[in-house]
Amino acid sequence: MTQLSEAVALLKAGNAAAAQKLLLKETPASAQHFFLLGACEHAQGHIPQAVRSFTKALEQEPSHAQAACALGSLYAGLGRQAEAEALFRQTLTHTEDAQLRFNLAVVLEDQCRHDEALAEYSQLLQSDNHNYAARHNRAGLLAKLKRLADAARDYRLLVEEYPQQTLPKHNLGEIELALGNYEAASSLLLKVLESEPANDKALLSLAVAQAANAEIRASQQSFRQLKTLAPQRWEEARVRINGKIGNDGDIDPRLLYLIRQQDHMQACNWKSWERFGEIFSDFINAPGYGDTLALAYISMGAPVSPREQLRLTQHISQQVERECTPYLHSPAASPKRLRIAYLATQFGYHVTGLLFRNFFAAHDHQSFEIYVVSLGTPDNSNNLEKIRNTPGIHWVDLSALNDEHIARQLYELNLDIIVDLAVYNDSPRPRVLAHKAAPVQVSWQGAAYSTGARFFDYLISDNISSPTEQWCSEAEARIPDCYFLFSHEEIPPLVPDRTSLGLPDNKFIFSCLNIASKIEPEIFSVWMDILQQCPDSVLWLLAQSSAQVLNIKREAEWRGIDPRRLVFANRVKPEEHIARSGAADLFLDTRLFNGHTTVAETLWAGTPVLTCPGDKFCSRVGASLVKSCGLDELVVSSWPEYRDMAISLYQDRSRLHKLRESLAKNRLLAPSFNMRQQAHHLEKAYRHMRERFAQGLPPAPFNIADLPD
Repeated sequence: MTQLSEAVALLKAGNAAAAQKLLLKETPASAQHFFLLGACEHAQGHIPQAVRSFTKALEQEPSHAQAACALGSLYAGLGRQAEAEALFRQTLTHTEDAQLRFNLAVVLEDQCRHDEALAEYSQLLQSDNHNYAARHNRAGLLAKLKRLADAARDYRLLVEEYPQQTLPKHNLGEIELALGNYEAASSLLLKVLESEPANDKALLSLAVAQAANAEIRASQQSFRQLKTLAPQRWEEARVRINGKIGNDGDIDPRLLYLIRQQDHMQACNWKSWERFGEIFSDFINAPGYGDTLALAYISMGAPVSPREQLRLTQHISQQVERECTPYLHSPAASPKRLRIAYLATQFGYHVTGLLFRNFFAAHDHQSFEIYVVSLGTPDNSNNLEKIRNTPGIHWVDLSALNDEHIARQLYELNLDIIVDLAVYNDSPRPRVLAHKAAPVQVSWQGAAYSTGARFFDYLISDNISSPTEQWCSEAEARIPDCYFLFSHEEIPPLVPDRTSLGLPDNKFIFSCLNIASKIEPEIFSVWMDILQQCPDSVLWLLAQSSAQVLNIKREAEWRGIDPRRLVFANRVKPEEHIARSGAADLFLDTRLFNGHTTVAETLWAGTPVLTCPGDKFCSRVGASLVKSCGLDELVVSSWPEYRDMAISLYQDRSRLHKLRESLAKNRLLAPSFNMRQQAHHLEKAYRHMRERFAQGLPPAPFNIADLPD
C-alpha cells in the first residue's frame, strides 16, 4: 500500500492525526498529497492550516475538484461566499465536476441568488437525472420560493426513485398539505411514521392534514399521540393554534378545518361545502378551544343562521373579554360638543380608508369634536394622507401601543362615544374596545354581523339590512334608507369601452365582481341556469388566483355551460375598478354574503344590481343599497324570482335601459353617497345615545328618523 493510500485508509477510519503524521514523513510533492494533508487538518479543526494545504493543492493542479470543493466549503463556512463562488467557477473552467457545481449552487442559494442557484441545480439534473442531492435541493429551494407545484414535482420523483428515503416523503407531505391536497398529505405522512414512529414533526403535520380533511376524530387521536410523544411540540402547536385569546385547553381540529376552508372558498373549491356547513354549525353549538376571531368574517359567507352567527360572536366576545378590566363611567350631563372617536386598524389604501375618506369632513365640527384613531401600521398612501389632513379632525396614531395602553390613551381623551369600523375584521384589536374606554361604544359598517359583545352598546343598521329574527346583542340604531357609506369622486366615472376590458362588444354582460369567497355552489348554479336561458351572454367575474379560475370553469362545465362564457377581470386600482364596473349590463349579487362595497361601487358606476335578501345582516346589505338608489324592482324575494328577473332583463333591453337611466339620476342623490346627510343622521344618533347615558338609561333600539333635528 502506498503512503497516500494508507493515509486515505486512516482518514476513513477516523484517525486523522495518524494520517497527518504519516503524510508529514515526506515533503508533499503532489496536489493529492496537499489535498490529503488539508483533509487531515480540517478533520482536526485546524482550519487555517487546511486552507493553506488546499490552496497549495490547487496551485499545483487547478483542476483538482476535490481540493476546490473542500477549500470553497471552508470559505463558505467562514462567511467568504464570494471567494467560494469565484473558486468554484474558476475550477469549473478547468474541469466539469458534479460536486463542484452542486457546491456552487449551494453558495449561490446562501447568497439568495435563487434564480442562479436553480439554474445550476437544473444543469446538474440535465447531466444526471438521478442526482438525488441536486433534485432534493432544487425542490427545497422551489418550496422556499413558494413555487409549491414545481417543488412537489421534484419531490414526487424522489419518492418514486428512492422509496426508502423518508425525507422526500415528509417534505412532499408538507407541500401537499400546503396545496390543500389533504388526503395525499395524510398518506405520505403516515408512511413516514411507519418508518419513523418517533417523528413528532410528521405526526403534527398529519394531525393538521386530517383536521383539514374533516377527519376530526382521526385528527384528535393524532394530537393525543403527539401530546404523549412530544409534549413540548404539542404545547407549541396548542399555543400557536389557540392564539392570544384562545382558552388554555386542548386543540380543536374543527377550528383548524374551518380556518383552512376559507382558503378553499377563495379558490371556489366547493368539494366539502355541505361538510363545511355541518362542522361550522357543530362548532358554534359546542364551541371548543382556540382563537375564533377569524371565524366571524368566515361566518358571513357560510351557511349558518343569524342566531348561530350571534352565538359565535358571543363566544368570540367572551374570549376577547378575558383578562380585560373595563373602565367605569358614571352618568354625566352631555357636553355641548360631543367627542367622537372613529377607530380602525387600516385607514389607508384599504377598503375602510377608501369608504370613509370623504366622511369625516362632513361632520358639524362646531358641535362634534372628531378623532380618527389608527390602530394599525400606517401605509403612508395618498388616501391616508388625505384622511390625516381632513380639516377639523384630530388624527391619532396608536398603532405602536399594546391594547391596554391604547385603551388608557382613549380613556384619557374623555371621549363620549367610540365608533369601531373594524370589530373582528381586518387585523382586529377588539380588546381595545373590551376595556370600555368610552361610556358609549358603537359598531358601524366594518362588520355586517352582531359583535355579540357586552362592551358594544349600539350597532348602526337600517330597516332593510336588519334581519327579522333576533340576531344582535346590541341596541340597533337604524338609519333612514341605507346605513352604508361610500365615499366617491364628485361625478361618476367615465366607463371604458368593453374591448379595452377584454369583454365582447356584442354580448350581454352579466357581472359579479365580488371576491371569490362570496360565491358558493347554490348561487353559481342559479347563474349557470341564467346563462343557459340567455345564450347570447357571458358572466364577468373577478380573478383572484389561477386555482379559482380553473375551479370555477370546471364547475361551469359540469353544469353544461361552455367555460369560455366566463370572462375574468384581474385586480386593478380602485378607481379603475369602479369605472370598469359600469361596463356590465346587469350585476348579479351573491347569496349568503352580498356585495357591500362592490355593490356600492357598481351602482355608482351606473350598472343596475339584482339582489335577493337573505336571513343574515350581511345578506341584506345589497337590497338596502339597491333600494336606496330607487331600483326597488331589482330587489326580489326568492331565487326563482331572481333567475326570472335576470332572464327578463336580458330579453327586454328597453326595460333595462330605463333602469339604467333611473339609476344615473338617483345615484347622485342616494343616501349612501351623501356624506353630509349620513353625518347628520349619525350626529342625531350620537346625541340620543349620549343623552340616554346621561340619564342613566341602558342602550335601547331606536329609529334615527324618529328623533328631532
